[in-house]
Amino acid sequence: MESVAEQVPMYIGGLAVPAHDGAVLRTFEPATRRHLADVPSGGPEDVRRAVAAAREAFDEGPWPRMPARERARLLRAAAERLAGEAAEFARLEVRDNGATLRKARGADVPGAAAAFEWSAWWAEHVPEREAGGGGSYVLWRPAGVVAAIVPWNLPLLLAAWRIAPAIAAGNTCVIKPASFASLSVLRLVRLLHECGLPPGVVNVVTGPGAVAGESLVRAPGVDLVAFTGSDETGEAVRQGAASAGTSTRLDLGGKSPNLVLADADLAQAVTGVTWGAFLHNGQVCMAGTRAVVHAAVHDEFVRLLVERVGRLRLGDPLDEATDLGPLVSRSQARTARRFTELGLSQGAQLACGGGSPAAGELPEGLDPAAYFRPTVLTSVGERDAVAQEEIFGPVLSVIRAADDEEAVRIANGTRYRLSAGVWSADPARARAVAERLRADRVWVNDYRLVDLELPGRAGRGASAVWDRLTNELDSYRRRHTVHGGGGEEEGRPAGPPTPYALLGG
Repeated sequence: MESVAEQVPMYIGGLAVPAHDGAVLRTFEPATRRHLADVPSGGPEDVRRAVAAAREAFDEGPWPRMPARERARLLRAAAERLAGEAAEFARLEVRDNGATLRKARGADVPGAAAAFEWSAWWAEHVPEREAGGGGSYVLWRPAGVVAAIVPWNLPLLLAAWRIAPAIAAGNTCVIKPASFASLSVLRLVRLLHECGLPPGVVNVVTGPGAVAGESLVRAPGVDLVAFTGSDETGEAVRQGAASAGTSTRLDLGGKSPNLVLADADLAQAVTGVTWGAFLHNGQVCMAGTRAVVHAAVHDEFVRLLVERVGRLRLGDPLDEATDLGPLVSRSQARTARRFTELGLSQGAQLACGGGSPAAGELPEGLDPAAYFRPTVLTSVGERDAVAQEEIFGPVLSVIRAADDEEAVRIANGTRYRLSAGVWSADPARARAVAERLRADRVWVNDYRLVDLELPGRAGRGASAVWDRLTNELDSYRRRHTVHGGGGEEEGRPAGPPTPYALLGG
């Protein structure tokens, strides 16, 4: 990272360019508050140019018309480059957004490479045409120009999981990273062009969300807006895209529960709950920030949890021994403090954590105000703010449940439906609980915030269910249905009357 240029360009139409008016944003290293780099502060004109480049590349360029295997070849080349430059990307992510080196090296970079590997596999295996009866068939077409807006918490990983399936399906895209955590995304787009991506297929515009982001959401020529971020911003994106007649894919916040049942292996559950709540300081949408614990094991679980959390080491994120680095900013640390104090005022008890390190507790040069100790609150009421609101910080709420019925009711008692975990020694009991949870995904005796397993392994590549679980291409494709045009199939029963027959014709 020490070699990063003082001023980093964005990419429009395959060219490295500044903002049209030369404006820049200064980015700072969260751990030290040192000036890290300047990035272009793009505005409406930059967005217009980027969308025009993507539009031209989609309407007239080779990428959407290229055989899927050719697109897959370039995606695999990108995955190989990412793996080969893992150390550089990891250090860049650490210094730009406060991730620990262990997390960046073990999850962010491999996860980004896996996104390109998965997408290459999907491009070759997910059919573009599916036949029906009577000559009818469905063609799966790319959506067109995809506007992808990614947040600051996992910029490289989430950018890859937007770009890779979108371009694998034949789309072009304009990506807008967070204004103060964009360096790894800019480096990724440069890498794609170095791998031979045609000009205009992937464009990146940096700048404030209220300017560049809003312009992109409302831009003519965009066919799909894919947004990852908070509920509040997601609602603004939805309204802006609707005013332009543009479809949206929104991945918003979470307040995910981990249910610890009475027969759970507590050592295993404590490890999983700690991982789910405190990885990247809880700055993950799927973070398991509620632990719903059966009363019979509540006290012992809390004792073991506090012991485990107390061993987490705060420090320099570039130190391999560090478990938790800074939050992305001082502001985010203040948010964690504010919610902790609110929870205590509503009756919660502080089991551990609850504040920033004192001066001198961190290695010299680090900014204590950007750090917040991993915090466990007990005696939390299920309707308390800390049990209902996404904090995006290292604050875990422990809620007592009398039985499985109450645990399910508490777990389902928020507006969020993202993910959940169930911990039990009885697989049948765990599945019975898991199936009643209102969550998009539920892990049993596990909590995987990052899954690096690739399709095709362990024989699952041939499984239709596995493909349905993993296929992301459909989110970036549109269904084009052609009805009829063929004769009746032999032995096929007669269908209902045609619409013409209903009118006597």
